[in-house]
Amino acid sequence: MPATPPPLLEHLSQHWKGLLITGIVFIVLGTLGLGATGLFTLISVFWVGGLLLLAGLIQILQAFRTPTLSRSLPFLVMGLLYALLGGYMMAHPTIAADGLTLIIGAAIAVVSALRLMIAWHVRDGANVFLLVLSALIGLALAWMIFAQWPQSGQWVIGLLLAIELIMNGWMLVMVALGARQYQRNDP
Repeated sequence: MPATPPPLLEHLSQHWKGLLITGIVFIVLGTLGLGATGLFTLISVFWVGGLLLLAGLIQILQAFRTPTLSRSLPFLVMGLLYALLGGYMMAHPTIAADGLTLIIGAAIAVVSALRLMIAWHVRDGANVFLLVLSALIGLALAWMIFAQWPQSGQWVIGLLLAIELIMNGWMLVMVALGARQYQRNDP
C-alpha cells in the first residue's frame, strides 16, 4: 500500500457497504432485465423521449425570453425539434426503438471496421489478435442486429441496458471489496 492513500480509495473504504449493496442491486436489476429485454427497451425509449420532450419545452420557454425574433428563432426551432422528437418517441416507442436499433447497429459496425483498420496499422504490435477478435465480434453483432431487424429493435436496447447494469454492478462489487480490503490493511 502507498504511504498516502488516494483520496477516493480512502473515502470508499469508509463507505464500502453502500457501494456493495448498490452493486448487488445493479446485478439483480440487470439479471431481471435479461428476462425482460422488450420491457427494458420500451422503458428506455419512453424515458429518452420524455427527456427530449422536457428539454424541448425548456428550450422553447427560453426562446420566448429572448427579446428579438432573430435571436430567439434558432432556440425556438431547436426546442420544437426536441419536443416533437420526444413526443413522437413517447407516442410510438416501438418505432423509435426500431430506429435507435438501426443507429446502434450502424455505430457498432463502424467502430468495428475502425478497429480492423487500427489492427492493420499496428499488425506488428502486441495483442493485435485481441483487436481483430474484438472487431470481428462487433461486426457479427452488427450483422445480427441488421439481419433480424425490425424484430431486433424490440430487444437490442433492453439487452444492452441489462448487460451494462450487470457489468456496472460487478464493477461496483469489485471496487467495494477492494475498498473493504484496503480498510482492513489500513493501520
